[in-house]
Amino acid sequence: MSSPNAGSQGPSRLPSASEDGAAPRLLEVEDAPPGTFGEFEPTAPPLTDAQGRIRLSFSRIDTYRTCPRKFRFRYVDRLPTQPSPHLSFGTSIHGALEAFHDRKLPDPPSEDELLGFLYDAWDTRGFADLPREEQVAHYRHAQQVLRRYHARQRPPGRTTAATEAWFEVPFAYEAVVVGSIDRVDVDADGDLHVIDYKTNRRARPRSEVAASLQLALYALACRHLYGALPRTVALDFVVPGLEVIVGLEELDLEAARATVLETAAAIRAERFETVPNRLCDWCDHRAVCPAWEGEADDTFGAAVTTAEQLRRRLRREVRELRELEAGIARLATERGLDT
Repeated sequence: MSSPNAGSQGPSRLPSASEDGAAPRLLEVEDAPPGTFGEFEPTAPPLTDAQGRIRLSFSRIDTYRTCPRKFRFRYVDRLPTQPSPHLSFGTSIHGALEAFHDRKLPDPPSEDELLGFLYDAWDTRGFADLPREEQVAHYRHAQQVLRRYHARQRPPGRTTAATEAWFEVPFAYEAVVVGSIDRVDVDADGDLHVIDYKTNRRARPRSEVAASLQLALYALACRHLYGALPRTVALDFVVPGLEVIVGLEELDLEAARATVLETAAAIRAERFETVPNRLCDWCDHRAVCPAWEGEADDTFGAAVTTAEQLRRRLRREVRELRELEAGIARLATERGLDT
């Protein structure tokens, strides 16, 4: 695709498929008991911060509301997920638009520059198993989407105040919602406007956008970051090229607060029931889900393999870190410096 312009700390006991003809089973993997990694060991339960609050995001809340068991698999059990073309396409578009709007004055980037940002941001992970012609087709489609985006005109008098604005909003002492807002604009009157990019093939109706929990949370995050609620919030469906804008008065901010607190309470109580739904066919964890018991064997191949890879990598990186720290200390001693 052309532009548009130290080893591990010893052998693992993980069996290979060639040894036993099957994926590794959970109890056949080398153990790493608590304390193995010293100061790097977690000091709080999963999703809980140092203040005891449940750490959430819109995607985590949305996952829990769709299926609590899927939430547990993904965010508590930390089972691995597989990259996909759709996710990599969205990541690439977001990266290109972030770079595009980071360029402020005097002039916005040209179309060719925007396509260059796409080239730099292109995420290949979800396309790795596709034939090259399909990979190229996805890339050309992304170029077309961004050409249409560049041709659109923003409302006059608007400038970009921030891109990927990171926030951590506390909700009482029960939860903290984290995330990043794709873009925050400011108009000539000083009012703020929140925009989130979506790479769905179709735009959602305005009524659904007004009911969006994500936009309500982003409005609250905007106030936390800048001291003022936004005048408007919007979902920009960049593939069909339609931005759906709603006013602040159409959002139910109290309902958003209640949803955060209810979700945090349910997670704290470990309520992780299984809720079969229309997304089950695409779930990365269907093979271990009790709702689909009997469809797959009882191995945990991907999870077990990923766990062993992480253990080996962490051992190596801790060793490298300690060796580097010792080297710095020796250099400081040779020069008579305090460390």
